[in-house]
Amino acid sequence: MKRVMVSILILAVLVVFSANGIGTAAAQQPKNEEKITGKTVNINKATAEEFTTNVPLVSPDLAKKILKYRQDNGDFQTLEELLQVEGFSRDLLRRIKPFLILEGIGGDACTC
Repeated sequence: MKRVMVSILILAVLVVFSANGIGTAAAQQPKNEEKITGKTVNINKATAEEFTTNVPLVSPDLAKKILKYRQDNGDFQTLEELLQVEGFSRDLLRRIKPFLILEGIGGDACTC
């Protein structure tokens, strides 16, 4: 009986540690980022609706801020210039960069 009680106690301690992520390899591994899908848009031509419909993680509010920045400052020269838009972070840019293009010189598409 004593052996059963000790085993139950050990099991209970392991369950508590596992629930808290202590001692488990899975809890110590970084989570894989979710895969996101969408369509590419030219940041110098896209409407707010095109941003929110085609570019994942861009909210209607952020899309309006992108258009306002573009209206006030002219066309974007680089994708990194999006970091000047209020609410835009480096992490967000990294995650949505595959969905953004700039119209290059002579009308060529550019993924600068």
